[in-house]
Amino acid sequence: MSIALNTIGALIDNAHNLRAYCCSCRHCVKLDLEALAIQLGRGHGTMHDDLVPKLKCSLCGSRDVGLILSTKETEGVGQV
Repeated sequence: MSIALNTIGALIDNAHNLRAYCCSCRHCVKLDLEALAIQLGRGHGTMHDDLVPKLKCSLCGSRDVGLILSTKETEGVGQV
């Protein structure tokens, strides 16, 4: 069975994490999904085109941001 993880609420309900990764300075931060749900709504999209325009790096201010989806089991796997 597959699940759609295309909203903030779906990520929260299915115990997934979302990180924002700055392509300019390589800063990476785990997003606070509960805070995003309050600010944007649980039904707000989590696809790149839905969420990235609302983000910018807290270190360098760049808007060249990517998203990394993970679960508790895969959190941090593959990081250098």
